Amino acid sequence: MFQFKQFLIDDTHCAMKVGTDGVLLGAWASVAGSRRILDIGCGSGLIALMAAQRAETAQVVAVEIDPEAVADARLNAARSPFSDRVEVVEADVMRFAKDYSGQRFDCILSNPPYHQESLLPPSATRATARHTAGGGLGFEALLEAARLLADADCPDTRLALILPAPALPCFLPLAALYGWHLRRRTHVVTRKGKPAKRVLLEWSLREGALEENTLELVGTDGRRSADYTALCEDFYL
Repeated sequence: MFQFKQFLIDDTHCAMKVGTDGVLLGAWASVAGSRRILDIGCGSGLIALMAAQRAETAQVVAVEIDPEAVADARLNAARSPFSDRVEVVEADVMRFAKDYSGQRFDCILSNPPYHQESLLPPSATRATARHTAGGGLGFEALLEAARLLADADCPDTRLALILPAPALPCFLPLAALYGWHLRRRTHVVTRKGKPAKRVLLEWSLREGALEENTLELVGTDGRRSADYTALCEDFYL
């Protein structure tokens, strides 16, 4: 159980547990002003609920293929203050993208599977949650689904992800091919001077200037840095 300021997350049955990556993306992504938010591969529903908390009038749809994770996400959404604005759908995201008949989304979020090595963990659900192979959501499928579900008529439609730094040489050219223009990039480092292990990325359907910075997670005193604390202050107790 993870108690945040406004909601509780139970990830008992999820292959991908609550972690720093999800919290960072949920706190960092530009959701202000969004009307319809999509969380692809929602797991326990953490990012969807963070988005619902930050975008107080938005409708949030969270899509997840693993039925056990869906059960956790639905429970977490139902007992949150945002239950009337969060819908959890059990579906493969590509089929969802092709069959979905509702309105398009002006904000799409995902903490996607990113491990690309061929050696998979013994748990099939963990392989799906963490790996692009072995049943996991591949980068091209993610980008195609996002493009199909994006509201092309909204000038502020955006796609936000968190990825490991080594995945960028593969992912960035693919995103451009699917019509996404990189607008924000935050390199996440544990301490000042260390290489980035994760990168927060946000694209738009419109071209524009790129904002780029670095976020240090740990300060010189060994505690959470001031920037990390400020970013997550509405969520961490």
